[in-house]
Amino acid sequence: MSQVFDSSLTQKGDELELLLSFKSSINDPLGFLFNWNSSTPLCLWHGITCNNCSKVKVIELIEKNISGTISSLIFHLTEIEKINLSNNDLSSEIPCDLASSMSLRYLNLRKIPTQIGVCSNLKELNLGANYLVGTIPSTISNISNLQILTLAFNKLIGQIPRALNKIKSLDHFDLGSDNLNGEIPSSFGNLSNLQHVFLFSNKLTGLLPKSIFGLKTLVELDLSYNHLFGEISKLLNELQSLETLHLFNNHFIDKIPNALASLPRLQQVDLSSNNLTGEIPSLICNISSIKVLDLVYNNLSGIIPPCLGNFSKILLALDLRINRFHGTILETFGEDCGLRNVNFNGNKLEGSLARCLPNCRNLEMMDIGNNMINGTFPYWLNSLSKLQVLVLQSNKLCGVLQSSKTIHSFPKLQILDLTNNEFTGPLPKDIIKNMKAMMNLNEQQSSLQYMHQRYYLYYVNLAVKGIYIELPYILTTFTCIYLSNNNFHGKIPRVIGKLSSLIGLNLSHNSLSGHVPTSMGNLTDMEWLDLSSNKLTEQIPNELKDLTFLAFLNLSHNQLTRPIPQGKQFSTFENSSYEGNLALCCFPLSKSCYNDGRKRSSPSFLKEVNDSETKINFSWKVVIMGYRCGLIFGVVAGYVTFRNGEPKWYVTLFQVKHHQIGRKYSRN
Repeated sequence: MSQVFDSSLTQKGDELELLLSFKSSINDPLGFLFNWNSSTPLCLWHGITCNNCSKVKVIELIEKNISGTISSLIFHLTEIEKINLSNNDLSSEIPCDLASSMSLRYLNLRKIPTQIGVCSNLKELNLGANYLVGTIPSTISNISNLQILTLAFNKLIGQIPRALNKIKSLDHFDLGSDNLNGEIPSSFGNLSNLQHVFLFSNKLTGLLPKSIFGLKTLVELDLSYNHLFGEISKLLNELQSLETLHLFNNHFIDKIPNALASLPRLQQVDLSSNNLTGEIPSLICNISSIKVLDLVYNNLSGIIPPCLGNFSKILLALDLRINRFHGTILETFGEDCGLRNVNFNGNKLEGSLARCLPNCRNLEMMDIGNNMINGTFPYWLNSLSKLQVLVLQSNKLCGVLQSSKTIHSFPKLQILDLTNNEFTGPLPKDIIKNMKAMMNLNEQQSSLQYMHQRYYLYYVNLAVKGIYIELPYILTTFTCIYLSNNNFHGKIPRVIGKLSSLIGLNLSHNSLSGHVPTSMGNLTDMEWLDLSSNKLTEQIPNELKDLTFLAFLNLSHNQLTRPIPQGKQFSTFENSSYEGNLALCCFPLSKSCYNDGRKRSSPSFLKEVNDSETKINFSWKVVIMGYRCGLIFGVVAGYVTFRNGEPKWYVTLFQVKHHQIGRKYSRN
């Protein structure tokens, strides 16, 4: 649909007619613009905001499923400051009349207009998350007053235009999550007002330009998920205003810069997934403002500096997993510890868990898995009333899990992983029944949320449906218990059926016995269940058929008997879920069952028996006849002998045998 410009409308300044012309050029299938008519006051129209003089100031029609062309007339609204038509299906280019809108300060559309450079009054250009393709037009550099440029979360390709260094007023530059390549232009150092630079998740290569680290006004720098390399040690000294430094998932080969300690406002440091080596310098403890320190997936070694515990009052997240740190866990967390996330997974730490950890009363996640920690279960962690995730897998912990003296132990715990240790004794019945966060959790949650802090998401490695994966986003409704590969014995407690919000349960590779409790049928949110490699007996409860979300089941290598429940989710599981249970029968196994549950012999076995029966029938008759004759003779002879007194051979034989047995037991 084309739009013919009527100059008389602009001469009259009739905003009503201008907007009705805009409406006539687009399709509105949802009817959002139903009150755009002459009988409704203009300032009450949907998506319209007026200023104090009742002049149209803002047009905001985000995600309204409107399509068609954009009328040039809306750019002749005399006092328009903001137009936001993002996430729609408007297909035309922005007309040249865009230049006539002298008051326009903010523009958010779906496509980058070819004439964008003529709108010299724009201060904010936001075209993010609009599936834009192609390259970034260098004409944007003609918008000399631009302060905020957002082209993130699109499909833009090519290099960052060097001409952008002309926009001296630019303070917010966001090209994150596109497909840009090439190097970061060194001319960016000329943008002396830059405060926020986001170039994450692109394909940028090369060395970091030193000019960027000369930007004294820089507050946030995020260059993560690129292919940048080189040293960073000598580039940070000038960034006195820097608060956030994200350089993770690149190819930097360096040591942790001592220069970090000279940045007085630094709050977040994420240098993970690079090739950093050496030790953590003790100077890093001089950063009194730091809240997040993330050094994951590097080649760092040495001990964890004890001084890190000294400023834990401000530090919220300390993530050092997948490195080569050794020694013991910090014993320096004081009473004022503010840590919420401690993650030391995948190092070579040894000794026992630090008794000072309960000083971190706000701790929500603790992951010390895949180390060499020894000792017994840290029952004193029960005092951490906010703890949601506790991972101690693959260590050398041992002993019996004793009941805690705390009345409500682990009230918020949602993930417990004690896999691959040396725990023994029965499953901790009292600990399980106090896990209130695993009971009716869905009723407590009004919407889906993730475990996180303001500055940081929680990461954890877990076996989900039989496969180990890293979970970067942990739902607050995610609940699971892992106690596999230990030495637990005894029965599975019925109380486990009270954990109605449990999603995953793994008790495999223990010595558990008895039957599978029918109370497990109450775990209606269960998605994976692994009880394999135990000594469980009796029949699989029919109540498990009610677990309609169950996608992974492993009951293999037990001593289960009788028919496998049929129907619902059980029709989706294969032989591997039941192998190693010799007395199980029915689908999906090839063994069928009688109606009373007795195992029916297979056809091949029956045929073999029938074929051989005729061959041995006569032999059995001879044996039975001889047995009957011998039995009668033996009874008569015995009666006669004992009636006339004990025979000497019997007395002698019995006394010698009795004497030998007595010596054996006395010797033992």
